[in-house]
Amino acid sequence: MSKPRAYGADARLILAEETAYGTPPAAGNYRSMDFKSTDLSAVIPLGDDPLLGRGRDAQDPYRGFETDEGSIEIPIDLQGIGLWLKGLFGAPTTNSVAATGYLQFSAQPAAGSTITVNGVTFTFVTGTPAGNEIQIGATVDDTITNTASTLNASTDPSVSAATYTADTVNDRVDIVHDTPGPGGNAFTLAADAASNVTVSAPTLTGGGYRHEFVSGGQAIPSWTIEIGHPQLASPVYFRHVGAVFESLALSMGEEGPANATVNVVAQGEDRASTTLDGAPSGFSLRRFSQGLGYVKKDGAALGNVTAAQLTYSNNLERVRVIREDGRIAAADPALASAQGQMTLRFDGQTLVAEAAGGAPVAFEYGFIMKPEEYYVKFELPRVFLAKPKYAVPGPGGVEAQFDWRAAKDATAGYMLKVTLLNDVSGY
Repeated sequence: MSKPRAYGADARLILAEETAYGTPPAAGNYRSMDFKSTDLSAVIPLGDDPLLGRGRDAQDPYRGFETDEGSIEIPIDLQGIGLWLKGLFGAPTTNSVAATGYLQFSAQPAAGSTITVNGVTFTFVTGTPAGNEIQIGATVDDTITNTASTLNASTDPSVSAATYTADTVNDRVDIVHDTPGPGGNAFTLAADAASNVTVSAPTLTGGGYRHEFVSGGQAIPSWTIEIGHPQLASPVYFRHVGAVFESLALSMGEEGPANATVNVVAQGEDRASTTLDGAPSGFSLRRFSQGLGYVKKDGAALGNVTAAQLTYSNNLERVRVIREDGRIAAADPALASAQGQMTLRFDGQTLVAEAAGGAPVAFEYGFIMKPEEYYVKFELPRVFLAKPKYAVPGPGGVEAQFDWRAAKDATAGYMLKVTLLNDVSGY
């Protein structure tokens, strides 16, 4: 049913990567993207250049340059975030990752106890094993070795789909699915209490596709973005061509879904009554949660953090040339930057020495998704902290806010790397 007035709930945003700057791709190439809000829109200001001798009343104004810029607030989700990251950094390096897990032994299993591997039950016995039986050894290490050997020798295709390694240092059997990708996450594990075995999770985890986006690339793609109101009685669609992503800003807190804001610089906006793509493909929506977010310093979890912000920018240069349409000719990436803030409950120790001394540290911001152990993480190997002003505002808890800036690390070869592990094979 058509509506006389537009509502945000009915709005739609689609985008597609351009092969030529400012030229919209054909239908069939667009993706429907989830978003929370946007103010991406073109403006053309009016200016005055009065002539004398024509009285006191205003004369006709002139039209200025078209400026098509704005922000899009997006969810940090499992699948769609990869396309936004591609716009910021360029195409990622993608590799398949196998699902993993383990069987943790706390003591010798009791005779007759069981473990179940991908639906197949194995029984621990004291005598000579037969079939799906595992011999209890003289020590826990022996039993672990026997377990790995029995599972590797199994001809049941449900079991032989993975490889098993005895890790006697950590008292467990490590399991790696033989087929990289998300399919291994369906491989199940279970153990009864008498076995004294704890499974890593009900299934193997971490199987998927790892996408690595790195700052500092020489070229980033341009996009056509269409923001439409298809439910209006007279539908209207605003097409933003030559859209280049300038920056991404995210904030981490204690609860709620994770969101980010992408700033966009486009060449120009066109208005149409029909859409560029009536049936765009989409992504499944699974959002990362602030409750499963983390911050690390030098590889270890950083405590007392109450809030954290990160902003990455391509610092685009708007290329203005003489054109009959008043639009920019390009938006070129200049010096990339990454900076942010971290707010901590002040303990007199955390980050104090680093801020005072000026030595760089490594930061990592990230979110994890259960049960597959998918993640998105932002790694900054060389970060400099500004020394903050310490204040005691009252009788309550004392917080300190640390500003930071990142720089390229010569060893790592980048300033910022974003790694996304999910179930999308490629972007």
